[in-house]
Amino acid sequence: MKQLFLYLWFICMSTLTYAQQVTLSGKVEDAYTGNGLQGVMVTIRPAAGNRILKFTKTQADGSFLLSLNAIPDGRNVLHFSMMGYAVKTIPLSKDTTVYHVLLTEQATKLKDVVVKAPSIRQRGDTISYNVASFADANDKSLADVLKKMPGMEVSDKGEIKYNGKAINKFYIEGHDMLGGRYSIATNNIHQKDVGSVEVMTNHQPIKALEDMSFSQDPAINIKLKESAKSRLVGTLKAGGGMEQKKGEKFGKLNVWEGEMSLMRFAKKAQSLNTFKSNNIGTDVTGEGNLLFSDDGTGVMRNSYNLKDYVNVTPDQLTDISDTRVRKNQTHVFTTNNLWVLGKNMDLSSQIVYTHDRLLSSSFSNTQYFLNDSTIYDVEDEQAKQKQNRLVADFTLTSNGEKAYVANQLSADLSWNDVMMDIAGSYPNHQQVKMPKYKVSDKLELLHRSGKRTYTFNTYNAYMVNPHSLSVDNSQQTAYQSVRSAAFFSHTNTSLGFFLKPFTVMMKVGLQVLSRTLKSHLEGVPDSLGNMRNQLNMTFFRAYASPEAEYNQGGWHIRFQMPITFTPYYNDKLMGAKENTSKTQVAPQLSVSYFLTARLQATLSGGIAQREVDEQNFYQGLLMRDYRNLYTGFVDYTADRSKHVSFNINYKRPLATIFANAYIRKSWSDSHLTVARDFVGDYIINSYFSNSSSSENLMAGGKVSKGLGFMHGLVSVGFDYLRFDGFLRQNDSPSAYSSDNYMLSAKWSGRPVDWFNFTYELNWDKDKMVLKNLGFDSSSTNLAQNLTFNFQPLKSWFIKLHGEHYRNQIADHQHKNLTLADASTSYGFRNGMELSLTALNLFNQRTYGYTVYSGLTRTSKEYQLRGRTILMSMFFHF
Repeated sequence: MKQLFLYLWFICMSTLTYAQQVTLSGKVEDAYTGNGLQGVMVTIRPAAGNRILKFTKTQADGSFLLSLNAIPDGRNVLHFSMMGYAVKTIPLSKDTTVYHVLLTEQATKLKDVVVKAPSIRQRGDTISYNVASFADANDKSLADVLKKMPGMEVSDKGEIKYNGKAINKFYIEGHDMLGGRYSIATNNIHQKDVGSVEVMTNHQPIKALEDMSFSQDPAINIKLKESAKSRLVGTLKAGGGMEQKKGEKFGKLNVWEGEMSLMRFAKKAQSLNTFKSNNIGTDVTGEGNLLFSDDGTGVMRNSYNLKDYVNVTPDQLTDISDTRVRKNQTHVFTTNNLWVLGKNMDLSSQIVYTHDRLLSSSFSNTQYFLNDSTIYDVEDEQAKQKQNRLVADFTLTSNGEKAYVANQLSADLSWNDVMMDIAGSYPNHQQVKMPKYKVSDKLELLHRSGKRTYTFNTYNAYMVNPHSLSVDNSQQTAYQSVRSAAFFSHTNTSLGFFLKPFTVMMKVGLQVLSRTLKSHLEGVPDSLGNMRNQLNMTFFRAYASPEAEYNQGGWHIRFQMPITFTPYYNDKLMGAKENTSKTQVAPQLSVSYFLTARLQATLSGGIAQREVDEQNFYQGLLMRDYRNLYTGFVDYTADRSKHVSFNINYKRPLATIFANAYIRKSWSDSHLTVARDFVGDYIINSYFSNSSSSENLMAGGKVSKGLGFMHGLVSVGFDYLRFDGFLRQNDSPSAYSSDNYMLSAKWSGRPVDWFNFTYELNWDKDKMVLKNLGFDSSSTNLAQNLTFNFQPLKSWFIKLHGEHYRNQIADHQHKNLTLADASTSYGFRNGMELSLTALNLFNQRTYGYTVYSGLTRTSKEYQLRGRTILMSMFFHF
């Protein structure tokens, strides 16, 4: 009985002890990146004291476990701490045993040493940049900071490349709200609202294909700070001032700028709305442009665009910023929204309206090099341009692990009117109307069942371009009307199998095009050719494309061989009916190998019979501008081409070293030769039935290195382009070659907290050789930019900016131009900033340079905007 009693007593005590034991678990993550944090100290303490009752540290994935002998009560707290992060405490509750904790980065002061979170982190294929580590106090937008991040490249148009590769997706908190128009985000989201920028180096945007189809393209995901989520944030800017215009007194209020952005990013909805208006030269019209698309190439392309048979536009600048020249009145409104409809399902919309009025003034001297002579053409151009454009996209996307569905309805409507006065060799007045209307719908379906995938895609578009041009000179008036319209449809389906490490697929598709062209030209000599075009054309292009991928052991190999059959039907072509058909094969191979985790090499090549350019199927004259007339050529013979390229990429993100290099060679054989004939006041551009060939060589590379000791970046890039071609001028063949060398360098840094700088250099050389004559000519251009930012006081900023250009304007003759700007601003605690800016301090008036293109050399000179004083207010909320 005694032994039985002791036995029962031990059982009761064990049961009681077991009943009182409890395990606390959870995970600690970075609030900005969402990544688990290793090494976080987790302790249980009294709510009113610092005595540690129990402790542990988080594992590699951020998880933790704490076993207790008693159920916790409200008198104790969980305490989380880690160097570089703000401390967090959570009261313990008897009803809670699992905790999900988010820690925010925060500088930790240890005596005279401040320890901050790392500027760059890497986890697998994802690299995370801490925005605060690269931002300066005077940076406004996210784009300002992206330009300072090692490995990142941001072009003047806003396109982002990572280590030489263009991104294929841009996400905000994991959602694709902008659908390729991501400069709306980078130029309007304030850098202080962004915690980190994640780069996914091998991003497959379709989840169902993540382990089946390898992608080498990078993508970007913007992680916002907690303070910028689920509430309205934005910026407001307004300013006005004076520009010293030619012939006017300085002191008249005549320039303005205004900008407003309002956005909200929540779990179930996102919204980003902007309005910008100015007449100070800033070009904001490009913010609504698509910076990437998945339209494909060749026979696989998903889009079709009509040619601009009439095209009268003011001269475009190179090297120097458009802001120096643009005399504008610009208004841009965008509204972008995304709604989360369910797990993996989003509905997004983008609407962009642009109104842009431009005045421009330029002078050019063009030389046309012929075998027996040189023709000179002088133009003094004064232009007025009025553009209106409305773009709208509505996209429904469901991106799950088993199925992918996306449907996009788009409309792109634009109106472009130009009036241009030309003085010089051929004085005239041109007036042109170039509206464009296009609506389209794209549907993509993918279903995955185990190791098999089935896809169905269809794209349908209707477009019309009703253009007109009138040209008045001292002798006569010419008028050109052109109406081109097309319906384009592309549907394909595929069946794929994943047999690790192989993925094989067979894709079959059908493209349909129905196009009309009607034109009438009057006011030019009848001896030049037929003045009318009337064409109805239809083709059906059927194709089959076997594809295969291999992905294992660092190797990624992809092969595809589309085979197409195309019957063409011309119902009205010069009053005759002409039908034919073509069969084409275009094999392509790409081989990539990861020599190490940091070094990747890619070799690719292909042979193709180019698609027939059916938009050249017309035989009457079309007047493109006052000087150039074009005539097409009806021929179904396909040109042949081949290409080979080699790319190598190296990256060490944590050491902030990035490098890439490429070389590409292509050959083209054509049975037609481009012809250019000078007849009186006109240039007749056409084709001549004669075999010709051309070659292209492109090579280059870039290296960038972050400079941690001075919070900066240094990069050097080089590009080379060579073209060997053939052009027929005045019935005489001309073989020529052109070489273009480009060198770029950038150095930026913040050696002390109150000072930072950026220096940029761009050098290029153009060379042209006329092989028939043994004649060559070249020009060189140099551009340098230097910016200093000072912070004498915590809230006072000074910016000095200078530009230097040394351009060749004639043989052995260069012109130097120096431009300078200055600004000062003062920031208030409530987010407001007042600034005073002076542009073009030296009041420079002209900018010139020389360019080469297709056996021509053109020296250009542009009128610059005068000295401008601008006072503005900026507010971030």
